[in-house]
Formats: sequence, C-alpha cells, structure tokens
Amino acid sequence: MDNRELVVQLIQQDLKHSQLSETLRHMGLDDGGLYALDLITIVARLMEVPPHQMDDFAEVYGTFLDEAPQYPTTYLGEALWPVAEECYKKLLGCLEG
Repeated sequence: MDNRELVVQLIQQDLKHSQLSETLRHMGLDDGGLYALDLITIVARLMEVPPHQMDDFAEVYGTFLDEAPQYPTTYLGEALWPVAEECYKKLLGCLEG
C-alpha cells in the first residue's frame, strides 16, 4: 500500500466515524467531541503539511467530515471511498496553492 492509498483509507475511516458520531448526536447521544479520532493529525503528518498551511488544510478536511452523513452508510464504508479520494485531491490542492 502506498502513502496515497493509506491517506485515502484514513480519510475514509474518519468519514465513517463522522457518520456514526452524527447519527448518535441525532439520537441524543452527543459526546461533545470527546471521542473524536483526530485522524487529521495523522493525515497531515503523512501529507507533510507545513504549519502555516494547517488552517486551510483543516478547513477543507472538516468540510468533508461535516458532509459525510449525507452519504449512504455501509458496513465497510465503501460508498465513502470516492468521497475520501476527492477530499485527498482537495487537500493536495491546498498544499499546492
């Protein structure tokens, strides 16, 4: 598995976790972020994000997490793979721009 694929897989899992968190919140089980995985830190490290670009990077990443509940929830999160790939491309764009 190359670095790109690993990063996309981490993003996919964070998207899936976001779906779970949002579903629980709608059921009245809001954890207030206590159980956040903070995978963005690992993703940023793997993508070698410079500190001065972290705010833009986090904004793009967070937007995708916020939109995750709009996608179908599946056992393996396969519906989120293309979303994770799109997120990765946008994150790369942040680093290039």
